[in-house]
Amino acid sequence: MFALLSYLLGKLVSGDDVRSHSAYLAASGDLANLERRMRHVEEEDRAYSMSF
Repeated sequence: MFALLSYLLGKLVSGDDVRSHSAYLAASGDLANLERRMRHVEEEDRAYSMSF
């Protein structure tokens, strides 16, 4: 059961998205830029949003 769930969740995350995020983060010039880019990826790049 866990293997099936893991497989299905893995299919939701596209490999292209992971590669593009990695390239975006790797292009940072310093630690401050990396932290800013990490926040951007976490906050702005969501497939869904929950409003309360």
